[in-house]
Amino acid sequence: MTAVDYGPRRPSVPRYSVTRRQREALLWIARGHTAQQAAQHMDISRNTVNSLLAGLYRKLGANTGPHAVALAMARGLIAPADIEPPRARHSAPQSAPGPRVHPAPERPPHGRTSPRTAPAATTPKETAA
Repeated sequence: MTAVDYGPRRPSVPRYSVTRRQREALLWIARGHTAQQAAQHMDISRNTVNSLLAGLYRKLGANTGPHAVALAMARGLIAPADIEPPRARHSAPQSAPGPRVHPAPERPPHGRTSPRTAPAATTPKETAA
């Protein structure tokens, strides 16, 4: 029996071209922004961002934003350093401020909001004799 040549085999990972704008939209989503916020940063409409993401999800085989981010990272399209906002990447590391501790306000016993005072001492009126 002779082997049949069906041509070159397909790669196990499909080849697709992700546009610069699709990648940028995905990065804004990966950073936790909404489509509206990504649109404002990219100076395009929210519908355009949704269209870019829909095309990207189709290319990656993703159903949601987090799924697309995970697939893009697994396939090397984006790296964890890409997700970090640009302004924080180049700034000097800052030490985290210590926890702000505020003393709890003192509460009177039994949940009273104001202390009760004892009634004024009264003396019985003396009758004139």
